[in-house]
Amino acid sequence: MLGRVPALPDLTPAELSAFAQQFSLDGLLTRLPSVGIVNRVYRARRAGQDVVLRVPLPGDEADALTESVAVPAAVRAGIPTPELLVFDDSRAVVDAPVSVYAFAPGGSLDGLGWAHGDPRLSRAWREAGRALAALHAGVEGAPDPHGHLKSITPPDPARTRARVLTGERLGTAEADWATGLTARLLSENPPPARLAFLHDDLHAGNLMVTDDGAVSALIDWGDAGWGDPALDLSYAGPLAVPDLLAGYHEATGTADDALTLRVLAYTLDNATRYLTRQPEAHENGDLWYTRPATTLMQLLRVSPRVPQWLEALRQ
Repeated sequence: MLGRVPALPDLTPAELSAFAQQFSLDGLLTRLPSVGIVNRVYRARRAGQDVVLRVPLPGDEADALTESVAVPAAVRAGIPTPELLVFDDSRAVVDAPVSVYAFAPGGSLDGLGWAHGDPRLSRAWREAGRALAALHAGVEGAPDPHGHLKSITPPDPARTRARVLTGERLGTAEADWATGLTARLLSENPPPARLAFLHDDLHAGNLMVTDDGAVSALIDWGDAGWGDPALDLSYAGPLAVPDLLAGYHEATGTADDALTLRVLAYTLDNATRYLTRQPEAHENGDLWYTRPATTLMQLLRVSPRVPQWLEALRQ
């Protein structure tokens, strides 16, 4: 998650001209606001189509390389995401791989200001849950000869316990309860033997929606890889989870209690571990990841909406 994002340096006019010529881009390249700490992003036209040119800072090419494998796999599976039209690692203009994407319609959910309980927000997360179900079921393999996709591992409750005790953020009994419950939930509800293809960064900033909350695109696949599908459902923060789970279960046609309880385990681990973090400087300090205890409070707020969670927390 990102705090206040520093301004990234513009490409020079000569570099922009070189990219326009190399990729047959028409007209002026318009800089779009930076929403991350890696890519300079420009809107342009190519063959009559709106496109986006993404140029990472030199040395920050890992995400672009991952996306060059992940995005084609997601597109083949029918996931709503902008098509990767060009991936160029020649480094002829700058010392970084460069991508040209189809332009994603809609606006970022992160910037719309919809409060918890807004039906448009609920619709967005519900549709995102359905998209994740399609992703997990639809991508059975992705050609990755250079190993750019990540192996995404679950959190370690023992490590979380050590962190909160060392930082004196919890007493021993409370740390033992939280991390012990996490460990028990994962032991009793182990991840499936077949790992799923994960987006692994599905927060509000990476979800494009229309004015009525319909999902138009999942973007930014730089952390994609293989892991437990429950991890994808816990990344957006606790308030999103009930709607994500509802959409996911609608798409799969089954209420998977084991998956639902693993989502609780990962959310509880996040909430416990985040108690050791420092507050982040961000223009919206109410975001769930900017204040150390917010994740825990949000978990308490939404648990009554997930019966399996409520039962597990009562034990």
